[in-house]
Amino acid sequence: MIRNNFFYKFRYNRFPRFKIKTIIIIIILMIGVIMVSPHFFRSTYTVTVANKRIIRSKNVDTYLIYTQTQAGNIRIFKDANSLMEFKIRSADVYWGVIINRKYQIRAYGFSIPIISSYQNIINIKGVN
Repeated sequence: MIRNNFFYKFRYNRFPRFKIKTIIIIIILMIGVIMVSPHFFRSTYTVTVANKRIIRSKNVDTYLIYTQTQAGNIRIFKDANSLMEFKIRSADVYWGVIINRKYQIRAYGFSIPIISSYQNIINIKGVN
């Protein structure tokens, strides 16, 4: 009998609605943080460009630049437009890069090749 009375007290409470709204707000905030978080991870590399490639999928071009660092490590960078970085000329940057030349590349994001996620180039400068 005590158990029935305990649940009866909370029968008309708004707790379940509050809980669902809170969960939805938390999920929206987490998605926002995940979308913005790659911009917090920035790196600068001095590399030699080894190759370039364009991947076309559903009328969207993805520009990939394959490089080699001074230590001999191979790094792949994506060259894509980014409104948050005010970068809208990714095709010009891609076509301006010359193979077998040294560049200093500023990039942001995570490099996870297994899921085809690469760091995006912000700025690229030629090095003598």
